[in-house]
Amino acid sequence: FEKQDELKRSAMRAVAALLTIPEAGKSPGMADFSAQIRTNPELTILFESIQKDSTSAPSTDSMELS
Repeated sequence: FEKQDELKRSAMRAVAALLTIPEAGKSPGMADFSAQIRTNPELTILFESIQKDSTSAPSTDSMELS
């Protein structure tokens, strides 16, 4: 089950990243997928947790990786 939980977390991180793209919410597939997440209490909690983590984590975009 631990592997399944990590897979779910990875999927939610991917969805959260995709939703940061402008206009992503207008995609019918993405809107449907987001609705499915919102109708599943377990996934909703997980997704909200991922979103909080991503907004509080320091961004690596401006970091120089050399």
